[in-house]
Order: sequence, then C-alpha cells, then structure tokens
Amino acid sequence: MFPTPMPEMPQEIMDAASANPEGFADCIAGGMEAFQTTMADGGDMGAAFEAMGDFMGPIMEEMGVSTEAFDAAGDAVGAVVGGAMHMAPGDAGGAEMGAIMQDCVEMMMPEGVDCPGPIMDAMGDMGQGMADAGCGCHDMAGEMMPDPGEPGFPFPCDSGGECMVPPGDPGACPGECCQPPPMDGACAEIGGSMMPPEGGHDHPPMPPGCEMPPPMEPPPDMEMAGPPAGDMGPVTGPMGDPMEGPGDMAGGALEGALGGDPGQPSEPPPMSQDDAMAQAMDQAAPPPPGGDQGPPGPPSDAGMDPGMDPAMDDIGHDDPDDSGMVG
Repeated sequence: MFPTPMPEMPQEIMDAASANPEGFADCIAGGMEAFQTTMADGGDMGAAFEAMGDFMGPIMEEMGVSTEAFDAAGDAVGAVVGGAMHMAPGDAGGAEMGAIMQDCVEMMMPEGVDCPGPIMDAMGDMGQGMADAGCGCHDMAGEMMPDPGEPGFPFPCDSGGECMVPPGDPGACPGECCQPPPMDGACAEIGGSMMPPEGGHDHPPMPPGCEMPPPMEPPPDMEMAGPPAGDMGPVTGPMGDPMEGPGDMAGGALEGALGGDPGQPSEPPPMSQDDAMAQAMDQAAPPPPGGDQGPPGPPSDAGMDPGMDPAMDDIGHDDPDDSGMVG
C-alpha cells in the first residue's frame, strides 16, 4: 500500500528531469555511491543520506534546481517512499524496495506525465543499492519519513504521538490514508506480497481519538508541478490515487501554454470592424433552401445530461456508426 494523498513534485525538479533525464539519473547514481560509501565506512543511515544530499545538491543546482526545491523534493519523496516501505513486508529486499521507489515516483508525477526511463532505472538501482548497504526495508522507512506527528507523516497518531499503523501491516491503515500500487507498475510486476490480496484489504475506519498530522507544505513562492486544484475538488481514480478533474487539466494546459490564470473566465477577443460587417451580412443573407432556419446559434442543451459539458456533446457524432466507441 502507498500513502495518500501524494505530495507534488516541485516544478524545478520536473523541468530538470525532462530536460536531461540521463544527467538526472547519473546524479542519482552518484548520490547512491556516496550513500553506500558512508555506510561502508561505519556511518549510519542519517549520515549516509546527508552524504547523498551533499553530492547531489550542487549538481542539481547546475541543472536549475534550487536548494529549496531539492530539499522539498527530498522531503516529499521520503514521506511517500517511507510510508510505502513501512507498509511493505519486513523482509522486502532490494528489488522490492526499488519497485516501491519506482512506483512512488511515477505516482507523484502530474496526471498524464510519465517518469523518464533513465530515472526509473536509477530509482530501481537505488533500492537495490540500499539493500546492498545493509539497510532493511522498515529501517529505511523510519529514516525516510518525518517523525510521527510532524507535517507530512503519512499515518494517524494516537494522543501520545505514536503511529497507529504497525510496520508491515497495510491492512491496519485506515482506508482514507492509503491506496494500492498501480496495477501496471513495478510492484505489480513482482506480485505476491507486494500487491494487496484479491478483494483488497479490509481497512478499518479512522480510529477515535487519533490525529492526522498536517500535510507537508512546500516553501512559499515555490511552483509545484501539475495543474492547480479547481472548483470540482479532488477526484479519486479507480486505484484510489488523486486525479485532476477535467477542468483542472484544461486549466493547467491553458496556463502552461498562455501564461494566464485558468481560474479566471476568459473573454472573447474584440471583433474587428470587418468581422462585424461580415457577420451582419451573413445574418441578412436569404435563407437556404428548406425554409428560414434563422442565423446559426449555440447548440441546444435540450435532452443533455445536467452534468454534461455542452462542448462535449458533439464528440463522436461525426461518425454515424459509434459502435466502436467505449460508453
């Protein structure tokens, strides 16, 4: 199981990864070598992660990623991967930890955007490298997640600040706090204990008296990847992962293409004098054969489903045979 909701990736990370995926992957691999070297020299996981960050930070900065964005991405990935490893089997090895990291990163990408292949390979190698360094799955989870009760900690805590989801027991996680791995992801390829049982876990409700830590907030003025939330509110996909609604996706596309604010309704551009005269002449022209149908107007919404967007009403109507369309 994986935590939900997923925190967003900073836009600077997305831009750097898409501009130079091979260089981004090489940076991850070099950071993993620094992690393993520190562990081999007797350091603990905290020191190993610090060495990893010291190696990767300057390279990321050369790729256009600020220190604030790099730290925010590290915190977000740590919370998600740590939460997933916390619920994974305690004997999960390098391949399993790598698959968790690959699925987490893929699920943190904006809707419709795939993580580049070299970076997915590097995340898989990172999981194996951590296992080779002697790190257990649940030990990694505790090191990567924020402390219980801190912002971004993915599980509810009791009044004493203790996590209420035991390690390795995904069925004990309240349903609103977790989601299954994607059916076509890296964990699904491994199968077995890496996927929920048939029919899913019997998740309990949120226990009384528990407290859910606040969400992880990005640094102020940092642009996050993905379109902003719209008026429709969060939409849950078939796997339980948050998805953007149609208005959110369209708004994000417009904002990226035009640099405008998708939350504000756009006004049509002013009509030129020539266009206005042409429109007046069209409206004054004799009616076509078959009677006076009047000037063309907006399509009627009669018979339309109340929730249907009028702009979507003509989809698939150009072809008289719609038998091949999915209903």
